[in-house]
Order: sequence, then C-alpha cells, then structure tokens
Amino acid sequence: MQDVAAQAGVSVMTVSNVLTGKKLVTDATRAAVMKAVDALHYIPNIAARSLASAAPERIGVHFRNIENAYLSAMVIGAVDATSQMGAQMLVGRWDLDSGLSPIDVLRQLVRSGAQGVLIAPPFCEMLTGEELAEFEGVALIGLSTGDTLARLPSVRIDDKRAAFDMTRRLIALGHRRIGFITGAANHLSSGTRLAGYRQALQEAGLSVSSDLVANGELTFDSGLVAMTQLLESDVRPTAVLASNDDMAAAAMAVAHRAGLRVPDDLSIAGFDDSPLAVRVEPKLTSVRQPVSAMADQAVRLLIEAVRHPEAERSIVTHMVEHRLVERGSTSTAPVV
Repeated sequence: MQDVAAQAGVSVMTVSNVLTGKKLVTDATRAAVMKAVDALHYIPNIAARSLASAAPERIGVHFRNIENAYLSAMVIGAVDATSQMGAQMLVGRWDLDSGLSPIDVLRQLVRSGAQGVLIAPPFCEMLTGEELAEFEGVALIGLSTGDTLARLPSVRIDDKRAAFDMTRRLIALGHRRIGFITGAANHLSSGTRLAGYRQALQEAGLSVSSDLVANGELTFDSGLVAMTQLLESDVRPTAVLASNDDMAAAAMAVAHRAGLRVPDDLSIAGFDDSPLAVRVEPKLTSVRQPVSAMADQAVRLLIEAVRHPEAERSIVTHMVEHRLVERGSTSTAPVV
C-alpha cells in the first residue's frame, strides 16, 4: 500500500479508503490510485485488512436449503459483494426437516456475529413487526420480494409487470391458450406473477381458465407434475409460462416425453433467466431477473449500513429492471 500511495502521490489512508470502497475521495484521486494499483499489480490482502481494522463487517445470507438456480445465483452475488468489499460472509440455511425454524437460523447468524443479513423469500416476506424488533440494530434486507414490504427494505423487480410482459409477448406470437405454472403459495411473487398473467389475458380479451393454471413449488419435480396436469387438461395450451426456470425446464422435459416439439407444437417460457436457461435444448425464453446483481446490490447496501450505523435507516424498496430474453423455446402459435 505504501508503494501504491507513493506512485499515486497520496497517503496510505487514501489508498485504504479507495480499496475499501469508502466515499471519502474524489473521482480523480480514486482513478489515480487504481492506476497505480494496476501498474504495480497490487492485490489487496483481505485477511490482513480485516486484522488491521479488527472489525471486518460480517454479512449473513439466509435462505432455505433447497437446490434451484435462483438460490445459486443469489449466493454467487453475495460472495462477489463481500469479497470485493472485504467483508466476511456467513451462511444460514434452514430446512423443513432440520427442527430449526427460519427465525432460529436468523438468531444463529446474529449470534455468530452477523451485523447485517440478506434474507431470501419467502421468509423475508413473513417477518412480523415483533420478530423484527428482536433484531434492532441489525441491518436486514429482503431479496426478490414479490411485492413491496411495509417493514423491511428490499431489492426486487416488478413481478406483476414482468409476468404481464411475458404473457403479452406470447399473445403477440398468436397464442390464445396460454398455461401458467405458479410458484409456491407462501411466496408473494406467486400471487403477483399470476396477477400479471391474468391481467395480460384480460386486456387481450382472452378468457382466464382455471384449467390453464397449475400449481408448482419452484422446484423441478413440482414442474413435472404441473406440466403433466396442463397437458392432461381438456384445454391443452399452445404455450406455457412457468414461474421459474427450473419448472420451465421440467415442462420442456414433459413435453418431449409426450412427443411434442418445442417450440413447434408448444412454446415454453420461464422466469429468472438463470444459467439453466441456456443449458437446456432448445434454450429457454425467460424473464431476466438479475438475481446475482440484485444480491450484490443488497449486500453492498448492508455493508454500507454496517459501516455507517449513525446514518438514518429507512424502509426503501430498490427496484431493478427486468427484461424479456427470447430464445429458441418460443415461437408463433401452431396452426390448428
């Protein structure tokens, strides 16, 4: 750091402020320091930095212990943010069979030293005022909340609008029988995405049939069951929108087993645009919810709150733009 400071013509403290992301220097000074860092091939020693400060920020990541692409992307984003900002990351995973409730796991994280916690749905959407009062002084933020929360800040997309946009796109491709696979009932996004799907159908003058809606649990296996139900209904869809990519991939598997060609006979779209979307064949059309970037943003907000405890904390919903990513799993409706 002394070498970097000498080459940039600044103090060692200024170099430290730049490398830890503190907003105490001008853009010109920051650029000069980073130029010196690049020229000298300097790599900050995060462990040494933590020892020197004696108070590394500890950020917990709280989620249910299930396998899906969304949670993988969330953890990757949190890892990126904590590593780049020199913070420690603690993981709290809860399981329906563990005997520990989500609130027990949150308590464990805080007892382990977490000063801020990123909380995945559905638990972030379920926290009561009484429970939040227990964690006064701990920075908490929800991720991908299906709607605005009154008690907790969050980073989210407009789920209703996103589902509306994808359904409207399928309608524009000529589809009139569009199936929908919901998410888990305890996730707010399940309701808002279903509402967006229904609104798009209604605005297009199409009927909303219960036969075209199947319940899922945001897992691949639940997608298999839901898609089988849709194909066995009296009103077989020509397109299906699933509430995440895992269930959309399962829907594609069921369609292939039924002898249907995707997208010639049946178009399928997903949600999240996770890495899974480009690992299936054909590649999946999906609503891009930038989960990793959202988790990165949320963790940075937590770290800033921990570093500046004197700042006033307010409940803010940080909205992130979604977009439609069209690939090979959707096309114009088949002629019947």
